[in-house]
Amino acid sequence: MIDDTGAWRGEGTDSGFRLTPEQNKVVTDHWQQARQVQAELDRKLRAVQSSVAGRGGQLEGLEYSLKGLDSLRRKVARPAMRGVAVEKPLRKTNDLHRYTLTFPAEEYTAGTKQVYEQLREQGYRPTPGSEKNTWEDPVYKGLNTTWEHSERPEKFELQFHTPESFRAKMDNHELYEISRAGYFTQKFEDDPELAKEYEQAVDLLQNERYQNVEIPPGVEELGERKVRATLNPAVRPQVIEEVRAYEAEVRAGHSAKAAGAEATEPVETATEPVVEAEVSEDLAALLEDDGPGLRDRITPPELPAQRTQNAAPSLTDSPLPDLRQGPKGPRL
Repeated sequence: MIDDTGAWRGEGTDSGFRLTPEQNKVVTDHWQQARQVQAELDRKLRAVQSSVAGRGGQLEGLEYSLKGLDSLRRKVARPAMRGVAVEKPLRKTNDLHRYTLTFPAEEYTAGTKQVYEQLREQGYRPTPGSEKNTWEDPVYKGLNTTWEHSERPEKFELQFHTPESFRAKMDNHELYEISRAGYFTQKFEDDPELAKEYEQAVDLLQNERYQNVEIPPGVEELGERKVRATLNPAVRPQVIEEVRAYEAEVRAGHSAKAAGAEATEPVETATEPVVEAEVSEDLAALLEDDGPGLRDRITPPELPAQRTQNAAPSLTDSPLPDLRQGPKGPRL
């Protein structure tokens, strides 16, 4: 939300984030510059997709190729509120333009290598350190890359998935949101071990969706191997079911908000998206803790003095944060 001075303040779970008028102008101008090259990058990626169509290559969710303005503001506001100049996080934002290509498992490695060759022929190269191969990770499987050009200022993120891994990632969005928001860390801040158990339950539920996802042959040849999560099968069933119920509640909220937005004002303006089609931050945010703190917005419950082995505090002991910020389009 923009006030009369031009300052920006987040809404909902982002209400703790703020940008001064001067900071907001820098961020908005940066986003507008990115918007000017969106169509050209879209055309280039469409051409790349056409060239690998014979291998089953498919661009997913091209309509979401530009990161939402409020999402960029939120990402920049967190370090800016600690005194970091907004230009620094803007320079480090690699997913302002973002794309996803899917290939059938049997064509995945060859198709990905072909895309690499084509982009290099056009003068692009992977940004050093950006190639993250998480096919061995239990809670996120895919290859994420960032590309840059020696003669052009913009960068773009390109994810490589199979149709099945992409579907699992999308099905896991609400769980990712819950974890990214740091909800359990804040709710159970007096009991770090309990908070850890709830986060481990999130990992177990995300892993469920990858059980039938085939790992493409030859994928070890791509990028830098990255594994974030280690599953803990000893998490109590009650904790898992409470997290599952909370995920369903958040998903229902997304669906309701999406339906309401489509019914009222589904069109984006030239300068400010009416509906932000955002699913998640880049892979770095998934692999590292990049969630906004909720300390000032959630009052943790009073935990019982003792906890039996089979009992877990209910998530309904205190108000749940409103993560229902849909509608959420594909994260690309």
